[in-house]
Amino acid sequence: MATTLPDKLYYKIGEVAEAARVRTSVLRFWESEFTFLKPEKSATGQRLYSKREVDLILQVRHLLYEEKFTIEGVKKRISPKGKLINAEDQIPTCTESDVSGLLQEVRRELQELRNIL
Repeated sequence: MATTLPDKLYYKIGEVAEAARVRTSVLRFWESEFTFLKPEKSATGQRLYSKREVDLILQVRHLLYEEKFTIEGVKKRISPKGKLINAEDQIPTCTESDVSGLLQEVRRELQELRNIL
């Protein structure tokens, strides 16, 4: 999987990018998309990631690249505070128009099947 990072308080963006096997530009993009990724900045402006943030980045990478989640899917899977939400804990929300549209589509497909038979 990822390379092992040394045990320290903060990691520079290059170290994190190497461990996660992504480019530094990808990490900066993820920071703009995910509120739970807010690295500290040194006096010189260097991004400094905590161990917890590195773990979250590895989780994001796994969800995006291996589980094939979208950015929105990852946002639903990891809370804004960085807590992983189990899929079983998520209750899907459907509006009446969603259900109505789905039923109309199923009905249309069933009619097509009946005509074929």
